[in-house]
Formats: sequence, C-alpha cells, structure tokens
Amino acid sequence: MKKVRFIANPFSGVNRKRNLAKLLKEHLDPEIYHHELVYTEYAGHAIELSKEAVRQGYDMVVACGGDGSINEISGPLIGTGTVLGILPCGSGNGFATHLGIGRNVVKAIQYLNDGQPITIDTCRMNGRSYVNLAGVGFDAAVANRLHGSKLRGLWAYFRFTVEELFKYKMLPLEITVDGKTCQLSCLLAEVANAPIYGYGFSIVPPAKFNDGKLEVLLVNAAPKWRYLFSLWRLLNGTFHKSSLTESFTAREVFIRPARKCAAHVDGEGFELEGGARFSILPASLKVLCPKEYVGILK
Repeated sequence: MKKVRFIANPFSGVNRKRNLAKLLKEHLDPEIYHHELVYTEYAGHAIELSKEAVRQGYDMVVACGGDGSINEISGPLIGTGTVLGILPCGSGNGFATHLGIGRNVVKAIQYLNDGQPITIDTCRMNGRSYVNLAGVGFDAAVANRLHGSKLRGLWAYFRFTVEELFKYKMLPLEITVDGKTCQLSCLLAEVANAPIYGYGFSIVPPAKFNDGKLEVLLVNAAPKWRYLFSLWRLLNGTFHKSSLTESFTAREVFIRPARKCAAHVDGEGFELEGGARFSILPASLKVLCPKEYVGILK
C-alpha cells in the first residue's frame, strides 16, 4: 500500500467546481493507495505541505492544480525518492499536457492507478526551481498581468497578450551561454526544460526534460505585426523554425536585461531586478505519467 498526499487550493475556480474528495473515492484504487486530500490555507502553504510529506515518508505527492501549483509542490520533491503526481485542475495545464495526462481530472486519477514514474531534469532560475519553462520579456509580462488579475482562462491570456504586445518595448539584454556572451534586442528569452505553455501552445518544441540540457529560445526584435502572423506556429510545433527566432542548448545561462523587466517561472510572473541565472539539475525528479507515454517521452 502506497501512501499519497493530494494537495489542492480550495479557492481555485476549477477545484471549487469539482468535488475532488468524491472523485478520489470513486476512481482512485484503494488497493494501491492510502491517500489523504489536504487544502492550502495561505500563499506558500503548498510548499510546506509538500516538504512535510517528504519528511513523513509519503511515496507520492499529487499537485491538484496548474503549472504554478506543480512548481510549488515539485520543489521539495527534487532529489528525493518521493514521486510527483499531477491532477490537471489549473487553467492552462501545459506541463500535464506534455506528460500526456491531458485536462480530464477523472482520467488523470485513473492514470495514477496504472501509471509509471519517469525521472526528469529540473532547472533553477536564481535558485528557484522549475520543471517546465522560465524566461524574461514579453511572455513574462503577460504572466505578470495574469498573476495580478481576477480574470482566468484562455480569453484572459489572449486579451493580455494583445494588450501587452501593442505597448511592449523591445528588451535589450546581455546573454551569456556556457561562458560565451552576446548582446541583442529581443521580444523575449525563454530557457526551457519542457516545450509547452498552457493550452497546448508549444513555444520551445526541441526542449526535452531528460537530456540534461537547457533549451534556449530567443525571439528577436521585429515589427510587431510579424509576431501576430507567426502565432499559428505555436499550434503545430514549428515556432522555433520561424525566422524571428534562434535556439540552442546549454547547461548554464545568464541573462542581464538593460532595464527592469518581467520574468516568469513555470508561468508565474514577477518583476525581475538585476540578472537571471539558469542552471540544470539532471535526473533530479520522479514524475508519474501514463504508461503509454513512457516510451514516447524517452
């Protein structure tokens, strides 16, 4: 019998609409798991609950939320034997999509019953861990708007993207990749462990979270209409092939913007002062995914 803790935010719009306790009772195999469902009570509580689960010897901790919840809950699991599980209760669910879990909570619970753990890389930005994407510039400005807004969902994401694009000023920055430095002006700089934003938008398709490398994507300065005409590439996995971008792999990256700007870690936006240092921790986190996707993800 494996011991598992589910961590959920009771104020999440998605969690309010679903009776998670009832769904777990109906669909989680009681012959495999002894489980508990705990709810966060304040900002940062998910991190504490995850740390506590590691100390108490839980076999798995399940993040019931989106990419932001996964970021908080996965951090204390890095470098331990405790497995991360995911129920896609967020808005965008980018990381869950990449793992083949999708957006259906009932199916995600069933995947826990017969899923298989894989070991993936994790990354750090200025000492803060992440599992999916981080970066500076335009997308971080959009994420920062979302973070401070009551609006949620695809419509909010689209609205803030358009609003920010029309007022955004290109970002001059100095970037050092594995010891080599250059200066440029860009829309954004992304340092990826995995490829997908929320809602299935693939921003860094070459990124693989088990190759021990960071994937860096730079979107160079250009007339803004050109970005709009390239958005379709986010849907078919060819954005990195656009003439607007350049990409490469690295183990360490340092980005120093010429001005104060927005940054994001797994879609959580904030204001960045100074530079951002990125590094990779190879094979540092165990994640449960559907067994039919294990071969694909390798």
